[in-house]
Amino acid sequence: LVISQSAQAENAQSGQVFGLYGPAGADPALLACALAKAAELGIDHCAGLTVCSDIFYHPEGRGRFADAQAAGALGVDMETSALYRIAAHFGARALSMCVVVDNIETGELTDYSERQALFTDMSRLALAVAAES
Repeated sequence: LVISQSAQAENAQSGQVFGLYGPAGADPALLACALAKAAELGIDHCAGLTVCSDIFYHPEGRGRFADAQAAGALGVDMETSALYRIAAHFGARALSMCVVVDNIETGELTDYSERQALFTDMSRLALAVAAES
């Protein structure tokens, strides 16, 4: 489970729409709550940077996100940066949690039962954070 502390888009959406460049961040209180609840519930997790791309399965294939990974990025998705930018723009709170089920670097896929367990843990954590907030 990856709890997105911040997100960096590789496209121009943030700059064109919001005039902002650089990483977008999670709501600090939601992030702190998620980290505490994950530990309390015994859910294996990590928190850090998520890279956002509007082309998830890029034609360049493996190695596409090597620079981001070297800089400490934990995962790639398509939505987190936009979610954080929109929340900040409208004064809302946001937190993104993602499970890694397809490894675009190695091609490894998570089997169905493990995938279900990951989604269950993420759902338990999301509900615990929502109930606390």
